[in-house]
Parts: sequence; structure tokens; C-alpha cells
Amino acid sequence: MQKRYLPVAIMTGVLSAVALVGYIMPVSGEDIPKRILLPNAGGAVVFSHAGHAVDYNISCQTCHHESKEKRTNVQRCKTCHGVTYDAAFVKTHAASINDNAACVTCHHYETAPKKWGHERHQSELGLECTDCHHKDTSIEPEPQSCANCHESGAPTGKKAEAGTPPNQADAVHARCVSCHEGLFANKEKGCATCHTLKPLRDTLPQKGAVKLNSMFTNCAVCHDKPAQKLVPGSMDAYHKQCMGCHEKLGMGPYGKKACAQCHTGK
Repeated sequence: MQKRYLPVAIMTGVLSAVALVGYIMPVSGEDIPKRILLPNAGGAVVFSHAGHAVDYNISCQTCHHESKEKRTNVQRCKTCHGVTYDAAFVKTHAASINDNAACVTCHHYETAPKKWGHERHQSELGLECTDCHHKDTSIEPEPQSCANCHESGAPTGKKAEAGTPPNQADAVHARCVSCHEGLFANKEKGCATCHTLKPLRDTLPQKGAVKLNSMFTNCAVCHDKPAQKLVPGSMDAYHKQCMGCHEKLGMGPYGKKACAQCHTGK
């Protein structure tokens, strides 16, 4: 009896495989898959990729926001949006990114100091050298460059340990904040007052891996929100992107009661 149905079973398996390939294979002439299967604990989602990209004429960068240009060489969502944003993801995510444009979507700026007005602070504002430099002559007999004693490094906002000079960024920020509390309260919005902001997307090399300054790869250097809030996990990213668009257009599934319209049963 089993041998009798074996050819039927084999044929069924072959036809199923062919149907699946045809279901998900790229649209003819374009490197765009017809549909994408998104497995998850809430029930798998079959996403009509070609329907959105081709039929609805939604540009690639609307969802794959790592690029300003429409292109087919885009990142998978989970390359940047891990299941959870944790230490393991931070350690390994860069290895799976194959495009500089994805890097600078998150690591979007590097900063450099402006000519902040050394003479102006002294002549126009009437400050003495020791208002910024150490009054204690045992530490600094005469005013000198901060870099002579303080090593470079990203601002941490932490107090220096006893007997250990803080890095240059922490030392300068600690001195400046005593007069410019408002600028520091504005976080990233206040940075541009004293720093030039270099948008990495505009200076992105055409070839080769982008070299990020390690001083600015920590989100907390400029942002007051934790990285988990700035880089949402895959579930939050999908929900915000998909339901946000549907809600904005007033059509398609969105809202907590519409889960079954996208998620199949477990």
C-alpha cells in the first residue's frame, strides 16, 4: 500500500517545491522577490514584496532607509534590526553589513571642534585664563594646551577617578558646562554650537569599507536616548514601518486588533 502511493507523494513534493519557488522568486527582469516569508513567534507573515514595490510603486528607500538612492542592493531588515538589541548584536552586526550606506544610517555624524573663540572669551567676556584653566598652579603652573595632560577620547559624562585625569572631551565638557548648561541640556541639538557636524553619508567613499571614528560609534556621545530606543529590534521596526504606513494612508491592516490580517496561525 505504501509503495502504491510513493510516486504520488514524490510528485506532490516536487510540485510543492516548484510552486514555492515560483511564489517567492524575483519578479521577471528585476531583482525583487514576489513575496517574503517572515517567520516569528506570533505566526508567520507572508509579505507581498513585489506588490508594494512594483504594484504600489513604493521606492526601495521608503523601507530600506539606509540608502537615499533607489537600488536593488539593499540590506535585509534584520541586518540592522536584530531580534533584540543586546551586547551580542552590537558585537556581531557589522560583520553582516555589506554596504557602507547601512553603516552611516545609524553612525551618521562625526564631530570636530569649531574655532570656539578663545580670544573672545578673554577680551569680550572678560574671563581670566584660570576661569577655564586650573587655578591650582601645582597642577598647571601656566595655562597650556589641554591635550598636554588629557588624552583624547569620547565624552563619557562620568567623573574621573581620583588620581587619574579625565580624557580631554570630559575635561573640556566639565569646564564648559559650568557656563553653558543650556547647550548641554539640548544634547545633540547643542553639539553644533561648538562642533562642526560632518555628515558621513555625504562623504561616504564609493568603494571600500567606511572607516568610523570609534569616538562616535557610541550613540550616547550625542544622544540622551539609549541605543535600544534609537535602533529598534526587528519586531518593533516591522510594526512601526508597516502599521505606521497603513495608518497614515488609512488603509490596510494596522492596530492591535488587525494582527490576524498579517500573521498566520501558529
